Amino acid sequence: MNTQKNAQTRQSSWKIVGQTIKAVFIVCFVAGLAATLFTSWPATGIAASFNKGSDSAPIGEATPTPQPNYRVGLVVGHWGFDVGAVCPDSLGGHKEVDINYTVADLAQQYLRANGITVDLLKEFDSELEDYESNALISIHADTCEFIQGHTSGFKIAETSANQRPEQAARLLKCLENRYATATGLALDPDRITIDMTKYHAFDEIHPNTPAVIIETGYMNQDRDLLTEEPYKAARGIADGIMCYLKREPISSEP
Repeated sequence: MNTQKNAQTRQSSWKIVGQTIKAVFIVCFVAGLAATLFTSWPATGIAASFNKGSDSAPIGEATPTPQPNYRVGLVVGHWGFDVGAVCPDSLGGHKEVDINYTVADLAQQYLRANGITVDLLKEFDSELEDYESNALISIHADTCEFIQGHTSGFKIAETSANQRPEQAARLLKCLENRYATATGLALDPDRITIDMTKYHAFDEIHPNTPAVIIETGYMNQDRDLLTEEPYKAARGIADGIMCYLKREPISSEP
């Protein structure tokens, strides 16, 4: 009886072991098959959203803030109307309109390189009618005549009728500061004329457009700067505009 009972016990044990081995084999087989399927299955749906790499922004990354779309107008003094002031042959025979255009064109290039939309406008451009932008600057050069005590320097004035006086005043201060730095010229505030403060374009543009007029230098004593290094004048104007648009500090501010 004991022998028969022991044999039945051993047979039952081997049966359990066999079933266990079979179960382990099935589990391993299914796991291997699943791994093969998942590695070969195309990345679609939810799985794809975790496998796009650089095409998708990391979780928690902030969306870039859109940059303002700034727009400015540059009036080329006398362009399309007349030649402006003219120097005698003894002083090179330079025409103001040529100086104005060169400086404005270079300033336009500097500003566009900084992402600013720039309108290059003629003296009596039809686009000036109700023109609206972040700023308008009319670019001129001063007389080639010798004036005692006023042979060098630049002048700048804002419109007296602007409905945004604080903005216009800051635009003027930015230009004044950056232009002096770029060119080395001193401000000549004593010869600001009514032709500057009452400049015709000031009455044509939209009243919310801050506007100034700049005389970049005298065509006699400052002619080397204006004709041989116009990029300095252009840089001063562009830097002044960027100072205004970007709310940069002005060195003279407290």
